[in-house]
Amino acid sequence: MKLTELSIEEFTDIYNRYMVRDFPKDELKPLKRITDTMKTGLSCAYGMFEGTKLIGYAVFVLPDGLQYGLLDYLAVLREYRGTGVGHAFFELINDTLVRKCPTLKGFFIESESIDFAQNDTERRIREKRISFYLQNQCERTALGSELFGVTYSVLVYRFNQGVPKLPGREDLDKVYRAMFQKHHYENEVEIWEKV
Repeated sequence: MKLTELSIEEFTDIYNRYMVRDFPKDELKPLKRITDTMKTGLSCAYGMFEGTKLIGYAVFVLPDGLQYGLLDYLAVLREYRGTGVGHAFFELINDTLVRKCPTLKGFFIESESIDFAQNDTERRIREKRISFYLQNQCERTALGSELFGVTYSVLVYRFNQGVPKLPGREDLDKVYRAMFQKHHYENEVEIWEKV
């Protein structure tokens, strides 16, 4: 498997063919919003390929000069789920992002909060998703966020697992301030840190 940075045209095709099916409507940003941030360099997208065949994709928000970014979207195509593609992604992404952004120490991951699941099925899906991240050396943080009405638990993947201090609220706040226009940030973004 290899990771390849996607052009806006390649990403647009993936968005229209897969992302609209793979992500709930309330979590999926409009295509134009993502491609606009790709044009400015705030975000980038990667395809996971086996030969020339797409098997998964990821979108990152990587604000220039910050120590942490955000894994905005990660999905493995349905026919490849459960085959180790997601695990392989985490093995490959470290070197890929360090080459692209040498100051980066890792990235945050937002996962829908288990506490706000509407039913047992939704709870199991959210638990499974968080378990996947934890199996891939992501770490729980004391952080939580609410973005446009959706509540998230925040995890982190650090390139150097040996550093004892986890990133905090200020690190996540910097990412969100870079991501969102001021009026959206002030009205639709909330961050908290459990003590």
